[in-house]
Amino acid sequence: MLGKLIQIMPLTISPRALTLLLFVATVLLGFAEEKSQQITSPDQVPEGLQKSDWASIRAAHTAWKHSFQPAENGWMARNQGQQWTMKFDGRGFVATPRDGDWSWGLELRNYGVGASQRLVGKKAASVKAEGQRLSYQWDENLQEWWVNDARGLEHGYTLAHRPEIQVPSDKSVLTLLIGTRGSLTPKVTPDALGVSFCDASGSNVLNYAGLKVWDANGKELVSRFEAEGESAVRLTIDDSSARYPLIIDPIAQQAYVKSSNTGIGYKFGRSV
Repeated sequence: MLGKLIQIMPLTISPRALTLLLFVATVLLGFAEEKSQQITSPDQVPEGLQKSDWASIRAAHTAWKHSFQPAENGWMARNQGQQWTMKFDGRGFVATPRDGDWSWGLELRNYGVGASQRLVGKKAASVKAEGQRLSYQWDENLQEWWVNDARGLEHGYTLAHRPEIQVPSDKSVLTLLIGTRGSLTPKVTPDALGVSFCDASGSNVLNYAGLKVWDANGKELVSRFEAEGESAVRLTIDDSSARYPLIIDPIAQQAYVKSSNTGIGYKFGRSV
């Protein structure tokens, strides 16, 4: 059992977490020699372990399950709760479910103010994976990022400063044009704070919702999604009184998955 535990653990696990895992393996091996111990619930603490140590072991295992791993031509991650696998190629990402005949993904096309739109490259200037977080650095101003956890796929952008504009008097709002990938069609929700992705029959398969935008002072900015054909959506943000940097933060979940902590008051991105 100890050998098996060592084989499945990632190379990036912290020394403390590895020590705890080795400890619990040793404890369980010792008990196995004397008697079998039945674990009937994930919250049950094995004999010989402190509750805090068991919580740390479970947290390390959960983080490992949601971590980003190198893959051919990019990175990949799995989300057991949503039952999908995600592949990131430096341009965007595509998610495919374990059971289903659809695929879904997004890719940033351009961003800017009014007519002063800046096209992003075919691939991000740099890609960085740190455990459950992966980021694309598009340029010196814009970072796109994802956090993969039990709630779903949190997706956001961080803008360091307001994009340059060609016309000084331009009072237009900030916009990001986001293209879609896969077989699902986007439909902006009535409150304009989310996008429902539907299959060919019109059934809602996936929700990309909970849009929130904050400035450096923690002020929530007025933002909304707008339809842009069948293969893109436009995100608009009123940044007229904002103090940069800005954090833009929706979250994606399959339509039938209900999370207990994704309500209006839950502010994703505060920990990013």
